[in-house]
Amino acid sequence: MQKVLVTGIDGFVGRHVARELAGNGFEIVGVGGPQGNSKLSDFVGQYFTTDLMDTEATRAIDFTDVTGVIHLAGLAAVGPSFQNPRQYMDTNAGIEINLFEAAQAQAVHPKFVIVSSGSLYDPKAALPITERSPMFPNSPYAVSKMAQEQMARYYSSRGFEVVIARPFNHIGPGQNPGFIVPDLAQQVIAVERGEAAEVLVGNLDAKRDYTDVRDIARAYRLMLESGRNSEIYNICSGRSLSGHEILEHILTAAGQHPTITQDSARIRPSDTPDVYGSYHKLTADTGWQPAITLNQTMVDVIADWRNR
Repeated sequence: MQKVLVTGIDGFVGRHVARELAGNGFEIVGVGGPQGNSKLSDFVGQYFTTDLMDTEATRAIDFTDVTGVIHLAGLAAVGPSFQNPRQYMDTNAGIEINLFEAAQAQAVHPKFVIVSSGSLYDPKAALPITERSPMFPNSPYAVSKMAQEQMARYYSSRGFEVVIARPFNHIGPGQNPGFIVPDLAQQVIAVERGEAAEVLVGNLDAKRDYTDVRDIARAYRLMLESGRNSEIYNICSGRSLSGHEILEHILTAAGQHPTITQDSARIRPSDTPDVYGSYHKLTADTGWQPAITLNQTMVDVIADWRNR
């Protein structure tokens, strides 16, 4: 049985990665943040919390028999990075460096899956976006992800096998507010419960590429198993959906027809009307394709919010 270390395991994506790995026979070592509170005891063989920004604390992680690392931990919200660029650079690059150095100090060289971001690409690039499309990181968050990719390449030269994931927009059960699907679903359920009279929306015209988080978790597992060393892989659905289409699917899944009101406070300018990627390289090397339909995703999202 292969042992895989998963950082950020108690986050939105980490919980789904844990289920994916456990369901495919992996032994899991889960690392949560200092305030972590994992409820993954059925999936995770070993779970502990640590501050991965602390070099000595990270060096205390036992890498014995660890054959793979899926590195999810770090700062993931784009918006706050504009106010805290130094924090994003220090955290996202620093945690990765500490992990590689900790394994190196123990003379252990597991295969690393480094999670970057599809937001690195130039929004004006020709569609679909491939791994060869031009990059233009337009936020400190994106710059920190580019730094992570470069550090991963450096450690590849130090004897580590690394693969880099560039996932596009995640959706699915367990996602907290701050993103379009949970923001809309939460409001729809509030109307259903009689706690609100309408659903407030911003600009729903922009089109984005959305992938179910469970499909993304499966992609990480397949990249760990058969992704090629030092290669970059897009993880995406290969199509774009507008906010209007997302809302319609949510309403259909909930069986609701609430009043929809545009809220000027929620309108954000966007100079990128349409973005979608290509996952053909990932399919060629690992066999991955998106499998969960948008309808199923929304049914599961609505069920999740009804249970909250």
